[in-house]
Amino acid sequence: MNTIIRLTFLEMLKKKILYLTLALTAVFLLLYGLALKYAYGYLSEEGAIIRLAVSGQLVSMGIYASSFIISFLSVFASIGAISSDIEQGTFDAILSKPIKRISLLLGRYIGILAVLLPYLSLLFLSTVGLNVFFAGSGTWVFHAAPVMKSMLALWMLPIILTSAGVCLSTFMPTVGSGVTVVILYFCAMVGGILEQIGGFMTSPAAKAALTNIGIVTSLIMPSDIAYRKASSLLFTTASGTNLSAEGMLGATVQPSSAMLVYIFVYSLLLLIIGMRVFNRRDI
Repeated sequence: MNTIIRLTFLEMLKKKILYLTLALTAVFLLLYGLALKYAYGYLSEEGAIIRLAVSGQLVSMGIYASSFIISFLSVFASIGAISSDIEQGTFDAILSKPIKRISLLLGRYIGILAVLLPYLSLLFLSTVGLNVFFAGSGTWVFHAAPVMKSMLALWMLPIILTSAGVCLSTFMPTVGSGVTVVILYFCAMVGGILEQIGGFMTSPAAKAALTNIGIVTSLIMPSDIAYRKASSLLFTTASGTNLSAEGMLGATVQPSSAMLVYIFVYSLLLLIIGMRVFNRRDI
């Protein structure tokens, strides 16, 4: 399996979409940093409360954009993990060797994450670092512990999307897998926004309806939970107050740690399903 991991890692490094993403990421960070420079420059004239609130929203927007980037990179990297090699006939030569299909699938999966997770870490830390660099005094202060916890929670986003992409690629064509994962991802995103809106509703019926929609979509595809948990960990004070709750990009209620366990179990089940299907598939 180590050989499959290494080959998948090298294959990921040779993909044009990775270098295109890196180039666009550099452009994004440049524009984001430029926007922060002017935004924090004008914020210096405002009161302390306004500076704190706006700086939190600036960080949230950067992390939310980063989650979009890593999500689509995860989808495009994983949806052809198995199906593309089947379509091209590559497995005819590989599976003629004494290689277990489970090792092949897990090698593909781990090799993809070996590229995605360091990339996400760099993007996340760059986003937070730009805010720390331009913020100055009187704005949000980040400590190492919540930043690292938030980043580790956000790791669950590429893990769940890669698990879904690899699983679907064992029995669906590449395009079909991509469309399915993207639709599920956007359903989860819309559900999370509706749940956030529900937190501001005064009507108990409307609040319950929107919250239930968010819960159901989170159970079907828990990708949005990973972002909401990461945001909550980053902006929750030592007293337990969640300062990201006031905006659409935050979380009115911090997702419980049990939801991270659910994402882990969900990802594991997807891999098990993918392994069983791939083992039985006639190639």
